[in-house]
Amino acid sequence: MNRKYLVDPATREYLCVALKKGKDWVPNNQNFLQGFMDSRPSQHNDDFELVSGEFSDNSFYEKWIRNGTNYVIK
Repeated sequence: MNRKYLVDPATREYLCVALKKGKDWVPNNQNFLQGFMDSRPSQHNDDFELVSGEFSDNSFYEKWIRNGTNYVIK
């Protein structure tokens, strides 16, 4: 099963926002999404951005997910 993530590069926290089931993407963790967005310490900075990517992308996984912190579990 593939997953889509949002990652805050400043804190290295991530949130899985979708799961791929068959050919369709199904929303995931939507009840945590607003809390994740509101808790970003640099959200009001002009250069604030989140990184998005998929679990199946090895370079994305290695860079952001393997050593990151899951927002839901932290």
